[in-house]
Amino acid sequence: MSWESIGSVGDGQMPEDRDWILFCNDLARLYVKFVCGDPPSGCKLGIMWHEHDLGEYPSLGVYSEFEPPWDYINQCEAALERFDDAVSWSEIHSEPEDEDEDSEDFEDDDHA
Repeated sequence: MSWESIGSVGDGQMPEDRDWILFCNDLARLYVKFVCGDPPSGCKLGIMWHEHDLGEYPSLGVYSEFEPPWDYINQCEAALERFDDAVSWSEIHSEPEDEDEDSEDFEDDDHA
């Protein structure tokens, strides 16, 4: 039983951007599953956690009960890389200041 990491996506720093990082990785997981299909029997495509001196951090990985399915893992790595290269994470990462400004504009539009 083992996890094989296929990589991670997005931007941000743990733990401040934990929700954003998890969102990015889950979005990428859905894309990889769409492109590569369901994992082989006895396997799972999901978010795995790594321990580090400064805390833990997530990445996408393939869990397997038996021998790792290397062909599927390699396909997933390639799909994840294509997806990460295609998305400008910093462009879509909302900043708290931006959210406050947007909500004020929305409230003003409601009362006009």
